Amino acid sequence: MDPMPVDDVLSTVLAAYNLRARIDTNPRLCGEWQLGTSGTGNASFHLVGEGGCYLHMVDAPVRRLEAGDLLLLPHDDWHLLSSRDSWEYPASHLNLVTGEDPEHAAVTQLLCGHFEFDSGRRNPVLSGLPGCIIIRHAEAGERLGHLARLMFIELMERPPGYRPVLDRLADTLFVMAVRHHVCRAGEPPAGSLMAALADERIRRALDALHARPEAAWTLEGLAGEAAMSRSSFAERFHVLVGQSPIEYLTQWRMVLAERLLRDGRESVAGVMEQVGYASEPAFRKAFKRVHGFGPGRLRQWMRRFGRY
Repeated sequence: MDPMPVDDVLSTVLAAYNLRARIDTNPRLCGEWQLGTSGTGNASFHLVGEGGCYLHMVDAPVRRLEAGDLLLLPHDDWHLLSSRDSWEYPASHLNLVTGEDPEHAAVTQLLCGHFEFDSGRRNPVLSGLPGCIIIRHAEAGERLGHLARLMFIELMERPPGYRPVLDRLADTLFVMAVRHHVCRAGEPPAGSLMAALADERIRRALDALHARPEAAWTLEGLAGEAAMSRSSFAERFHVLVGQSPIEYLTQWRMVLAERLLRDGRESVAGVMEQVGYASEPAFRKAFKRVHGFGPGRLRQWMRRFGRY
């Protein structure tokens, strides 16, 4: 069987962590202005629809963004977008748009939003990404370019239901941006899912693990999927992923278990079986070790807040 494409693995992981995108603001800016959105703890993005601006970050050169460029900030790094190649500390708050719109001034239009995951920032996709990703319009490709144009069309025309449409398009924007980065970036950092996906043998083991998380996997079985010896596989997996194969398997099973429990249609025992556990005490212990609370407490929380 051929290895699963990288974007399919990403789809599986992102679906399990329940990616949700939200559009925060869509400013049209003229004159002297500066805008920052850091401090939320979420991965964020800025898409330039018209005009251009300067990007300021800590310990990085000032960079110019033009119409069609996409800025992705996976770790909520401090940043400031401004009309000038220098910036000033505003008297009231750093995240401030300054200045009035003078007549005949050049206009910059931005689409700003963020991405949320049920797991918060504890996410293997985000952990493998750099602090700042800039995808230039010239290198974005037709799909990403078409998606950006469609988002701004929705904003300009504002038909009924445009807000949820924009949020769903932003979901797609994140996945396509990550895929674009993975396909074009150099060697990803060790200790991340991205590094593991770049290694053909380790990826084969991850493909099998993700496809059948409930299977009675052993270190020998996963090493066989990678066509490697037990010791070589264990060492290589730990270097690339940052944890042992069995630790990763346990964490992945618990991510799936949390998602199933949040859905509310399965009992704890039913969820336990679906993720490959025959012993309920062992399942509860593993769940608490990964999430910091037991499955029973999650069910109580969901009932308390009316989720099911």
